[in-house]
Amino acid sequence: MPADAFIDTLAVNTHINYLDGAYANLHNVADDLAWLGIHHVREFTPGNAAPLSSYVFLAQRGIKFNLVMHQDVEAAVKEAARLGAAAPGSVAALEGYNEIDHWPVTYGGQTGMAGGLASQRAAFTQVRASPALAGVAVYDLTGYDPKTIATRADSADYVNLHVYPQNGEQPTWNANGDKWMPPAIETFKKYGLPAVITEFGYFSLPQAGWYMLGVDEATQAKGVLNGYMDAAAAGVKRTYVYELLDEKPDPEGKNNEMHYGMFRIDNSPKRVAQAIRNLTSILNAGGAAPVNRAAHGALGYTLTDLPPSANRLLLQKKDGRFVLVLWNETPIWNREKGTPLESAPAPVQLDFGALASRVDIYDPLVADTPRASHRNVRQLEVAMPDHPLLIEVTLAAAPRA
Repeated sequence: MPADAFIDTLAVNTHINYLDGAYANLHNVADDLAWLGIHHVREFTPGNAAPLSSYVFLAQRGIKFNLVMHQDVEAAVKEAARLGAAAPGSVAALEGYNEIDHWPVTYGGQTGMAGGLASQRAAFTQVRASPALAGVAVYDLTGYDPKTIATRADSADYVNLHVYPQNGEQPTWNANGDKWMPPAIETFKKYGLPAVITEFGYFSLPQAGWYMLGVDEATQAKGVLNGYMDAAAAGVKRTYVYELLDEKPDPEGKNNEMHYGMFRIDNSPKRVAQAIRNLTSILNAGGAAPVNRAAHGALGYTLTDLPPSANRLLLQKKDGRFVLVLWNETPIWNREKGTPLESAPAPVQLDFGALASRVDIYDPLVADTPRASHRNVRQLEVAMPDHPLLIEVTLAAAPRA
């Protein structure tokens, strides 16, 4: 996968229509997104508290919107079209109603799931008929039961998932058998449409017990990074982590909703924000000029001794260097005690399939500089941790004839 294409899968939820908390400072929102290297946000359609000018301001900073309907269909499509006209190219998608199982929809005389599905078909038709929204994707609504719905034809271009790993578990693997992201993706495959995940995340309020457990900031960073990688490896078009900022103060630490942010209420970055910045910085580093023969070849790598909880994703930069991402989804949270779990990194044998003139190993949870470098190697033993490890490979130049 091109590294640029992977970076384009990274997205985040914002709430610029919340004017009584951290999101009231629009400059912080824009600066934080630029600092992270993220250009896609999920936001309600304009017209609900935040003026159109706020959206245009972010669009002028390179932000592209997935706009969620929060009002009647006709008004939502009209507001999306207004933004599309005011800032051409800024509207990437229009999304149907959010979690209709919690916030029921009435449309065309129908209520509940039937009303929600009818509203989605109407939105799809109206977006297709709007010249100002030409090329804009339509994301499905969330909160209906896919088991009872046979098709999404003429309703959506993308199926839409919300995935929140519970009990402080990893996104795709846990020793007790729980797997959050893969079953969610599998459920919607019958529609034959590409997928987006419009909500995913962990809140950083450490808890013990069961269900929607909070974790500490270091564990939040691991889970979010792994989720971004898991989704991209599964072919998900874009993953919107919930959310950019802690919305409002919570001095007593009792409101889970106020702790999902990548940045704290004072706009200081949490571990997850720093890790994402490290990740995008590593992947963006380098030029467009090819490095030796790497730009023209492939990385025929092999891995041995890979544990069942391990995952991998191969990326390639514009200059041809490869970045092999490895992560091992061992348990990261003790839900009985409400404390982080640490597992020893798994030793994995890696063969690049050819001589590598340089191999740099990065841990984005720590820094955007290499933790180790190697020269003129074909094989390495790599210690795979419970979060992404980036192995940047420059293949040796082909010998001259």
